[in-house]
Amino acid sequence: MRWNGARCICGWKGGEQRIIRLPETRVFEDIEARLADLDGDGQREVVVVEADIALGASLAVYGAEGLRAATAFIGQTHRWLAPAAIGDLDGDGRVELAYVDRPHLRLELVFVRLEAGQMVEVVRLPGLTNHRIGEDFITSGLRDCGAGPEVVLANADWTRLVAATPRGQRDLGPFSAAAFRAALACR
Repeated sequence: MRWNGARCICGWKGGEQRIIRLPETRVFEDIEARLADLDGDGQREVVVVEADIALGASLAVYGAEGLRAATAFIGQTHRWLAPAAIGDLDGDGRVELAYVDRPHLRLELVFVRLEAGQMVEVVRLPGLTNHRIGEDFITSGLRDCGAGPEVVLANADWTRLVAATPRGQRDLGPFSAAAFRAALACR
């Protein structure tokens, strides 16, 4: 998978490639594309952040046929969202996508899922973040330490490490880069 600004050359099952071109007013505004089978059909979809010059960011899902679904744009320019994790985060057999809505401003972890061609919001948890201005990485990830998958990220002021699912969140202790890595490794 290669991308730059408004174009992605994306590969699918069997080595098939597609070029995805966005309108002139949009770019892929993400550090990486994520691949996951969101609908259980055996084909992986591509999950990316798209940003519109006037409308801000949206979480978009592409399949080999093109755009499958997207969240609503945030609604304001220079507003971003940061993907956090993808997995069956509530144990119901369906895949959820987790992202932080405006990780520097709104600070809400949002869980959505792909249902009948739409991105459907499951729940929002306030007071969480996974990105700091100036960093070229996202501080969140998926772990399963035996009790089911959960998202690991920081609280709003970066003092606490948190594990979250659509059912809620729990404190994992003081935040540090080392504590984050240990939490992801279930230590």
